[in-house]
Amino acid sequence: MESIDEQSIAVVGTRNCSGYGLEMTTRISGALAAHGVTVVSGLASGIDGAAHRAALDAGGRTLAVVGTGLDRVYPSKHRDLARKITSSGAVLSEYAPGMESLPGNFPRRNRIISGLTLGTLVVEAPHKSGALITVTHALEQNREVFAVPGSALSEKSTGTNWLIQQGAKLVFDVQDILEELNIASTGEQLALSAPTPDTGTVESEVLKILRGEPVHMDEITRQSGQPSAVVSATLTMLELSGLVRQAGSMMYIAVPGQHRDTASDTTEGR
Repeated sequence: MESIDEQSIAVVGTRNCSGYGLEMTTRISGALAAHGVTVVSGLASGIDGAAHRAALDAGGRTLAVVGTGLDRVYPSKHRDLARKITSSGAVLSEYAPGMESLPGNFPRRNRIISGLTLGTLVVEAPHKSGALITVTHALEQNREVFAVPGSALSEKSTGTNWLIQQGAKLVFDVQDILEELNIASTGEQLALSAPTPDTGTVESEVLKILRGEPVHMDEITRQSGQPSAVVSATLTMLELSGLVRQAGSMMYIAVPGQHRDTASDTTEGR
């Protein structure tokens, strides 16, 4: 670890996450990294992997604490991700080389994930989740606990919603974490804002549709009233401009903070 890692946040959650969980992880982890905060997680599938990738994509720093020897990568599909992490962060382990991915190793390594950080953010987790073990360690280590609220109908969010009931800080966006911990940005945003399309263009209409939840391309075509070929080309250009990104198969969402509404500002009650 380096001195810059003194400002770090653990981002954890379920391996079997939803599109919502991935989206919130990507938004918050990327924003943390862009504010100079090191993102710490466990290299697992689901929320962990998304947290590492978002930090890397934002040009920030991320640490992975693993439950195997450093010569082993688990899951194996994250070999390339582990390599990328070492180029702008570190992969850490308390286990000797050759140690396999034994089930008991992962709850044990969670105490390191929480201990390295100022606080732990749980994005999405059911009641029986290793992420809640990380929270237990965080509380024992006098660290802060944060949680992203989820649907009351989703089993994947029962753990996070319960944490909020128990007093965890509710998190909607990165400012909730930065303000709670009194973390000031250590530099400018790492990603530059792209130009905003003019009002009335197909690009601006598509961006309006994509504010909020991810939207399938078929639904974008329906709402915009444009031919599918036009919508496809428009999405490609917006993605290349950094204004839109894919959030699943044929699903798109506007990138937060990269543009503003070009329509005339209005005030309710005026």
